[in-house]
This record gives sequence, structure tokens and C-alpha cells, in this order.
Amino acid sequence: MSSIYNNPYFHDNVYGHAVHLLKKHGNSTGVHLDIGCNRGPIAEPIRDQIGRNYIGFDISETALAQLNERGFETARIDLSDIDEAERIIKLQLAGREIASISILDTLEHLADPSAVAAMLRKLANDHAAPLVVSVPNIAHRDIGFKLAFGRWDYTATGLMDHTHLRGFTADELSRVMNSSGWHLVDQHNVHANMSDQHFPEFHPAVAHASSLNIFLSSLRDQVDTTASVNQFVGLYLAGHVTQPLAYTDQTEQQRPFLSVVTRTQGRRLDTLRDVLLCLSAQTCQSFEVLLIGHRLNPDIARKVERVIEDTNEEMRSKIRFIKVHEGNRTRPLNVGFEEARGEYVAILDDDDIVLGHWVQEFFDLATKMPGRVLRSGVVAQTWKQVRPGYSSTSVRAVSGMQADFATHFDFFQHLIQNQTPPVSMAIPRCSFQELGIRFDESLTTTEDWDFLMRTANVCGAISSSEITSIYRKWDGGESSFTVHTVDEWRSNHHAIWRKLDLMPLLLEKGSATRIRHLVEDWNQRNGRSSAVIGDPQLDGERYANALREDVHNMLNSATWRAGGPLRFVAGIFGRSFTYPRLWAMSARQLEQYQAEVRGSRSWRIVQRAKRLIRR
Repeated sequence: MSSIYNNPYFHDNVYGHAVHLLKKHGNSTGVHLDIGCNRGPIAEPIRDQIGRNYIGFDISETALAQLNERGFETARIDLSDIDEAERIIKLQLAGREIASISILDTLEHLADPSAVAAMLRKLANDHAAPLVVSVPNIAHRDIGFKLAFGRWDYTATGLMDHTHLRGFTADELSRVMNSSGWHLVDQHNVHANMSDQHFPEFHPAVAHASSLNIFLSSLRDQVDTTASVNQFVGLYLAGHVTQPLAYTDQTEQQRPFLSVVTRTQGRRLDTLRDVLLCLSAQTCQSFEVLLIGHRLNPDIARKVERVIEDTNEEMRSKIRFIKVHEGNRTRPLNVGFEEARGEYVAILDDDDIVLGHWVQEFFDLATKMPGRVLRSGVVAQTWKQVRPGYSSTSVRAVSGMQADFATHFDFFQHLIQNQTPPVSMAIPRCSFQELGIRFDESLTTTEDWDFLMRTANVCGAISSSEITSIYRKWDGGESSFTVHTVDEWRSNHHAIWRKLDLMPLLLEKGSATRIRHLVEDWNQRNGRSSAVIGDPQLDGERYANALREDVHNMLNSATWRAGGPLRFVAGIFGRSFTYPRLWAMSARQLEQYQAEVRGSRSWRIVQRAKRLIRR
């Protein structure tokens, strides 16, 4: 670094964060090497707070002279000549023990930061000395949002300092350090909601109150946690080189078109065989299968493995069997989508049926409109488990085909309820793996609807009326409709609606006309144009009031009163019941309390007793 930067030490800036990491990790005495030290803002804290001898190294003789005047050792090095720089550092050390090293806001000024990091690893290796590194974040949202609209503003200092030769994101910094044999131990990044690139102040891309900024931020913030990071500050320890330095290959790796994620609990092995048979007969074979076994015991897992072994060799080569031992029914979807290698990902549960052109229809839709959510036609059919006298449990259809679902995806209609079973849609893999749109594991039902709406909001959708799948409804068998209560379904619906209300929506072309007609119809029905249209707060209050009434009725029901003696006994042991302040509780608190009442021991025992009496 040849320029002199007059940046003082503060506890909450990059220098304070670097010293914090050094104090936190290790209390050894010895020498601290500050590479690219400039005026040495951390010199006094290193000496006074940590008790180490400070040596500053920089290319600027003026900066080093100022450090000398303050009583610190210095030496001039030029990091473009790495071998000579290493020789000078060793000469200055004169055999003393290295306690720690720092290189703050310097790597971005170098043509080959990896080589410099590798040289520092050689110095640190024999001393087990940690290295603190800081670099500016080129992926700060202020830079990225402006760049999307053609602005790339170099400045005298800061994130876009005109002397920077390299830009660092979190991933790029990790690649450089890992390829040099450094391993991250701790980090204490510097955050700035408004960086020095936050200009022009009222540019819609960076102004925090603008609709554009709110929409961009809603997408950026779900990708990772670095959108507001001004400088990455990390402490590293030397170790083995875990990966060679590799730049991003612009050519796409060979991928199958579709990754098929199939959840199974091993309870319907016969329908799982049907699923794999349907896939083996697809006219388009560009797919892989991720069979996600959820909470399988060893015996069931072996049975699933035998089902896989029974498929033909080509089909077996497409299947990856992944076991997931935790989480609710949504967890396997996140695991499957994370593992997917296809350009698109589809959900095919172990009890649905797909026709021979299921994959091909998705492929044709993706060719017409790449990057959109793909939606093909689907019909429903009622099935029933049967137990023939000559075999184990099997299944059979007990109804004809039913047109229960819309033929096309309509975002407005889907705001009311889901019209797209998982088997009828395929999602761009990048929306999950690159944009961070994930399944909400707090939802116990309707997780696919929530995920579809958030993805279609960004990607849009293309539909085909061609029937490619059959959604099986079960007569008397276990399904999500029998396992989960009506209250669960209702609370999950409202959770999704609340989530959508918090999101800015990106509507398709032509939506203005549809909204105008909806508003006109509303005005005609309500007799005046000033009528309030669907106020989210009022809607939420109505739902909360309905929950309050439900909980009040539960606490005054015969079931609850019958469980009073059980709660009295529990109160003796310190678990007393107090009537809740329903009027002060939010909708989410009421949902949680309602679930707690239904899950309480007294409620469950009385309900079980009532069922026995009815029999």
C-alpha cells in the first residue's frame, strides 16, 4: 500500500474488531506482525491491551516514519516482491517468537493476494500464530443494487477505493484463504446499513424507504447474511491447503434436467414401487432421483433399500438414498433441494403417480420460458388400502379421475388457497440454492403452497393443461388431512398470509387490469369508492378475535372442566394453571397457546376417555 490512510482506531471499526479477535484468542506474549500497517492504528492497543511487541510493515516510508516517532519498530516491504518481503520480515524478527499477525484492508490492493497469504502461512506455521484478515465487501447491497442499474462509482477511499485491484465476497475470501492453507476460526465483521457507497441518497435502488429497495433487499437478505457487511474481519489458523485456488468456470457442468425429490417414511412400499416404476418409463430420462428417507428405523430403511435394488440397473444409477433423522415433514424437502443437481427440481411423494411424459412436459415448458416455475396438468383420484387374502397390503382406485385443481397457475387465485399439488410443479434449482428461497420448517402443513408462492413471486410461472400426474387422495388411510388438526391447517394458512403481506409482490404483466376490475367490483358491492379494501391489520385482528373465542370456549368446555382434578394434582407439584390474558395476546401467541391446551396431558386424557365411552 503506497497511499497513506488517516483512519483512527475505534472499538467498533475494523481495527477495534481485529484487536477484539486477537484478545479473544490466545494470551501469549511475543511479536505481533502488522502487514500493510499504514500508520499503525492498532499499534498502541496491541502493545497496551495485549502486551505484545508490535512491528509494522508497509511500503510507505512516510507512514513508517510516523510509527517510528511513536516508538514502534518498522520495516519497509513491497508485497509485489514476495520473496524479498519474506526475507525482510525474517530479518526484522531476528529469531523472536511470532505471537500473531494481521493484514488489514491490504489484500484488496494486491495483484496476487493468495501468494501473500501463503507466505504469511509459512511464517506462522512454526509459531502456531493466528492471522487476522480484513477486506472490504464488494457484495455490499449498496454496491450491488447500484450496479444493477449501471452505476459503478470508484471513490478515493472506502469500499470502492480506486486503488483496489481485487474485490472480495465472503466466498472469494474463503477460496483465497483456504487455497493458502488458512482456516477460519472466528469472525467479527463490521456492518454498515449505509456504506460510503450509499449515494445518491435518494436513488430508488439504495433509498431504504423506496419500494425498489425494499423488494431488492427482501431477495438479497435471504441469500446470506453479508448484505450489510462493510468489511469481513476474521481470525485464521494455519493448516493444510484444503483446495487449490480455482476461479469460477463459466461453462456449466453437465447436469440432468430434473431432480426428483421423493419423501418416504417407508409406510407405503407398494406405492413407492409404483413411483419408481413410473420414473423408469419416462420418455425423457434426463433426471435424477433423491429418495429422502425420513425418520426411518433400521428395519424400514433396509426395506426401502430393497425396493431400490429391485429396480433396473439404469434406474438404480439415478437414485440417491438420503436418510434424514430430524425435523418435521418439511425438513426432507430442504435436504433434497439442497442436494439437487438438476436444473429444475420436482417433488414426487411416494404415493403419487406420474405419466410417461411427466419429465418431458416439464422440459418443453422450460424450453419455452426458462427460469419460470413449471406447472403441468394434474387430476385427483381416490384410492384405498386393501388386504387381499393372497398377498400383503395393497392399494386400489375407488373413484374415477376428478378435476379438483385449476388447469393453470393463477397467482391471485393461489392467494386464497393452493391449487397446485407438489407433483404438478417443477422449481428452478437456482431459486433455492442461489436465491435462498427455502421451505419454512415452522409450518406443519401447506409448506409446498408457501414455497410455491414465494418462488412464483420472483420467477413467475408457465402452465400447461396437459395431464401428466395423478394426485392420490386416500379413503380411510393416513394422510396430512388426518394427521393434522383443522386448527393446524387454519393457523398455517394465516401464517402464510401474514408472510405474503410482509413481502413486496412482483406481479405479471396485465395484473393492473385484473386489480382494477377487482376494485371496481368491490366498490360496486360496497356502494362507495372509499370503502377499505382488505386491510391486512383488520384481517389479522379478525383472525386473532376468532382465536380468542376458540380458546375461551376450550377453557370453558366440558373437556377442560373434566380435566380439572388432573391439573389440581399437577398444581401441587408446582405446575399450576392460570387463566391467560387472551385480550393481550397476539395471533401467534394464541395459536401457540391453543396448541399447548390441545397437547396438555389433562386434555388428551379426557379426549381419550370420551372416545372409549363412545365405543
